Amino acid sequence: MTNSDYQATLQKMATTLKEADYVIVGGAAGMSAAAGPDWYNPGDLWGFKLSLIHFVLHEPVYQPYQDLKAILKDRDYDLITTNQDVQFSKAFPDKDVATIQGDWSYFQCADKCHDQVYPNQTVVDQLFPQIENGHLPENLIPRCPKCGAEMLEWVRGYEFLEGQHYNNQYAKYRQFIQKAEGKKTVYLELGVGMMTPMFIKEPFMNLTYQNPQATYITVNPKDAIVPRELMDRGIAVKYDLVKVLANLKECGISRISAED
Repeated sequence: MTNSDYQATLQKMATTLKEADYVIVGGAAGMSAAAGPDWYNPGDLWGFKLSLIHFVLHEPVYQPYQDLKAILKDRDYDLITTNQDVQFSKAFPDKDVATIQGDWSYFQCADKCHDQVYPNQTVVDQLFPQIENGHLPENLIPRCPKCGAEMLEWVRGYEFLEGQHYNNQYAKYRQFIQKAEGKKTVYLELGVGMMTPMFIKEPFMNLTYQNPQATYITVNPKDAIVPRELMDRGIAVKYDLVKVLANLKECGISRISAED
């Protein structure tokens, strides 16, 4: 995308958001990857996992999330994310965020012996200093309070617990979608790739298609694609996500009142 094309697209994006009644944001891995954190630590399984979780829980809110928060200020919005790094949960109120693929701030029983997830920051903060040379002593491995099995991070995997907490997140997702019906809605897709398009990308496209008043905006340097059926109501921004959000914030997106 040339700079002139980018500037024209950015202005179109800013105008569309400014005129919207409601914005639904779908954020995925590209949102955090754009900020460039280094997630990988050496060590055995629990040494690695605890180091990772400790890192994630204590990271500040990355700049793209701060910029998005500024863009959405005083607007009617909600967010759906497949991210597991709790950045959306740190930046936005819990009631406005549907976390549909789990996140690193909870543990569950690896054997799924009961339907409960456990906030883990206190445990992680206690165990992290016990890691030596990347290893956590076996007697300190977190275990299920019900059956004694190892605990497991509550993120998508073979043992992922799709229980009440999971269902509550999807209930929020459904509420957001119902709220958007018949409104001048912008489906704003940020950093969503092609690995799991069924969670955000495809629903956003289909929901835009079903609502003549809706607009689909996708921002991704590689996978920003608008289907043929939405060419008149779609904006693809193949550009650096960090720069797009920073520039969009500078555009001064504010809600247009009825008198404007």
